[in-house]
Amino acid sequence: MQYLSKAILYLVSLIRAGIRKLFLAVRGYNVLRLHLHGPLPDRTRAPGLMAAFSGRRFGPALLDVLIALDRARRDERIEVVTVEIESLACGMSRAEEIRRALARVREAGKRVIAVLEEPGMGEYLAALGASEIVLAPAGSLNVSGLASEVMFLKGLLDKAGVEAQLAARGKYKSAREMFTEDEMSAANREMTEALVGDLYEQLIAEIARHRKMEPEAARAALDRGPFLASEAVELSLVDRTGYLDDIDEALEKELPKVLPLKLQPYLRVSVPDERAATARPTPIAIVEVSGHIKSGRSTPGSDGTMRATGSRSFIHELEKAAAHPSVEAVLLRIDSPGGSGLASDLMWHALGKVAKDKPVVISMSNVAASGGYYVAAIAPGCPILATASTITGSIGVLGGKFALGELYEKLGIKKEIISRGARATYHSDYRLYSDDELQKLRGDIDAFYVDFVSKMAQARARSFDDIDAVAQGRVWTGKQALEIGLVDELGGMIDAFDLLRKKLQLPEWAPLALIEAPGRKRRWPLRLEWNFEESPLSKSKYGAIGGALESALFRPAQLAALFARDRVLALLPFEINFR
Repeated sequence: MQYLSKAILYLVSLIRAGIRKLFLAVRGYNVLRLHLHGPLPDRTRAPGLMAAFSGRRFGPALLDVLIALDRARRDERIEVVTVEIESLACGMSRAEEIRRALARVREAGKRVIAVLEEPGMGEYLAALGASEIVLAPAGSLNVSGLASEVMFLKGLLDKAGVEAQLAARGKYKSAREMFTEDEMSAANREMTEALVGDLYEQLIAEIARHRKMEPEAARAALDRGPFLASEAVELSLVDRTGYLDDIDEALEKELPKVLPLKLQPYLRVSVPDERAATARPTPIAIVEVSGHIKSGRSTPGSDGTMRATGSRSFIHELEKAAAHPSVEAVLLRIDSPGGSGLASDLMWHALGKVAKDKPVVISMSNVAASGGYYVAAIAPGCPILATASTITGSIGVLGGKFALGELYEKLGIKKEIISRGARATYHSDYRLYSDDELQKLRGDIDAFYVDFVSKMAQARARSFDDIDAVAQGRVWTGKQALEIGLVDELGGMIDAFDLLRKKLQLPEWAPLALIEAPGRKRRWPLRLEWNFEESPLSKSKYGAIGGALESALFRPAQLAALFARDRVLALLPFEINFR
């Protein structure tokens, strides 16, 4: 009886969906309406239980948005796309993918209207792809350039009685400087200057290209930011001021009839191509590496993103994809600054086995650095795509521990240690490494670095010396990485799908069935979670003070926790945010 009830409910849901789809198909549509906000995770995930009852709104998945826009540019029924963009927290690379998708729709002869209220850098970068940018009359354009703020905690640790004893291999592997120095090293400054400089030049070039102005005019305009709405119009950074309902009223006058569809209904009724309507979709598995890389199980966040990717969870999902007979290829999507060196290597090994049997294409998101790059560089036949603003590279190794003996003494805590073996207390947080132990640590780090570079050289079909010259822990933008041979093409997820079609010898219009994890059973969609990977402080909850405390307290503590679990890390030396 229980199974019969479930079957009836399932049948009713299918009938309702079919009736709705038929209604929309008969009624027609000519306007696609999108509302972009929040972190825009690559795929839709159920939020955690606490988040579900918090009243927070969760934005759409980036993949859904990109697919809808890719269909809209070829859909003869779509005449106008309106996209309301607010409070994006998606990073520069994802904003770039949205901008490129909107620009493709615009170049296909469609009208694309971006509506902004009080945009920062992310919202504005995404909106640049539209044919018209409309800013709320009382709003402002909060764009004025790029800046990197590097924090140093040595003074705080000294006061607390904590000493960081860290070693690194790679001239530019600077993650330890946060805990061991009071200022940037010359190498760190050189790398950061080059990184910020390249990202800024990309920003200037995109503003100049899409707003039809000279690069120097765009540069001069940004130097005057942030802008009131009237100033943004005067400098041609936006087209006009207006309200969302003004646009709706204008469309009512311009079109014989306005038949709008939102994102999810449009995805249900639209097809990529008329030829694709009757073609059998080719199953493609999507496997993600998101957040820090660690051993064990993955840690989900409460906002639809992943806080950490565990090697065990990742390998299980990957093996499901590889073993499934209908899956013909794998798309690996990476948004990770790295983490555990061991976990990165285990995941790299598992991917290499899959790549021997099925085509694998790698798509980099905001960050694919250190351990994130390790996982990406599988084999010469597995192309790597990055956006121009992806942060990648950082091929280097870091290791060590935090000695808490003085802190324990200040807190009135005492330890007595009874041990056997010359290095029995090698990992103890009660004391510093001895000279012999420090030499051992450096030897382990050097060995891991040589192995890391050797594997990357093999995957990129280059010599060890070639990769070592661009490794050394140095961080690159996607644009720079293409120039030095660390990635193969510039592009996003849609470009990665096109490349998979070519590898499978499919026509460019061929439909793909995107499979999240073959064989995975869907469970109750709300999770109760409380994990250290997720900060209790955030700018969204506590404003600027919360954001500052998160940077100063939570992220360093998170890094310290990684050292507690793994003594050798392949980790990006800093976190990059842009506003």
